[in-house]
Amino acid sequence: MPYKDDIFLYEIHFPAMILELLVFIFSLIIAIIIFFKWKERKTIATLYLAIAILSIALAVFIVFTGLASWFFKYSFSVFPYVTSPAYYPLTLPLGYSLVVVYDVFLFLFTIQIFMDKNDKKVIPVAIIGIFMVILSWLPSNYWGFDNLLIDPPSTRTLAMAIFLVYNVTIYLILFYYAFKESKLTEQKEYRVGFRVIAMGQIANILIFICFLGDAILLLLNPGSPGFSIFIYLAWVSALIANVLFYLGFILPSWFRNYINR
Repeated sequence: MPYKDDIFLYEIHFPAMILELLVFIFSLIIAIIIFFKWKERKTIATLYLAIAILSIALAVFIVFTGLASWFFKYSFSVFPYVTSPAYYPLTLPLGYSLVVVYDVFLFLFTIQIFMDKNDKKVIPVAIIGIFMVILSWLPSNYWGFDNLLIDPPSTRTLAMAIFLVYNVTIYLILFYYAFKESKLTEQKEYRVGFRVIAMGQIANILIFICFLGDAILLLLNPGSPGFSIFIYLAWVSALIANVLFYLGFILPSWFRNYINR
């Protein structure tokens, strides 16, 4: 995650941009497939899952557009190095805001499938999520709005740590209910499906651990361009989580056959 005055480095930023685009495309496809399943099943849980995955897909897309705008500015410039455009810093808090939407709908999905279907239980998650959105938009996070901030990387690292605690807490709760239900289910394919959903929550946790790892590296070396290996691991984990949710909940026929083989 670069500073406003950092330069576009093709060998670092372009591969990250391509990976973000691929994660967005595949996540969007998964969201659309689940949406059509909702049209067939007419169950609210299916709709919640479709909206959740669509939200995380849009979060990735927004971050991608930030890098893409920087890339096009770089491509059409006569200078060998180009600093990030003003739009780029906006994409980061926008992306995190959509992650909160993802968390809320994933929690609603869990309430419908593994809990008592009382959607009001999501209210505390939503309220804390609003606080997280406000936190992510504070300029002191330093997404590149003010070059005069003192020690901005540590402020952003603290914000990322708080965001990590919020998300990990949610995903651990969802993991608990999915795994608990898998032990209570006698039918093999549903037992495996629930465990796959639980593993999707572990992949979700890895996303934010990786983002925090990248922020810590930036804290240790403020002059680095960011986009360490942790960024790539985070986006791959996001895609894995979406695939696991699709497999575990939709249980496509080929996956059912594999389980019962």
